[in-house]
Amino acid sequence: MAGSKSFEKVQERIRAALARNVCELRLSLGMTQAELAKRADIRRALISEIEREEANPTLETLVRVAAALRVDAAELLAGKR
Repeated sequence: MAGSKSFEKVQERIRAALARNVCELRLSLGMTQAELAKRADIRRALISEIEREEANPTLETLVRVAAALRVDAAELLAGKR
């Protein structure tokens, strides 16, 4: 079961990086969650869930959010910015 705990830790770190990066990029562009959601063509609640580290977004969602934030999707998952 040690591998399972390791997997969970990695997932937590990625969710935290995603949350931080989406929020920081969104705010740097002066966007509200609603504006980002509209530009990404996803639910505003999903943006909120991502920023609260509660969502497990699909690759399609990550690409949509990244495009709306004008960055590469990989930047959303990167560690400390």
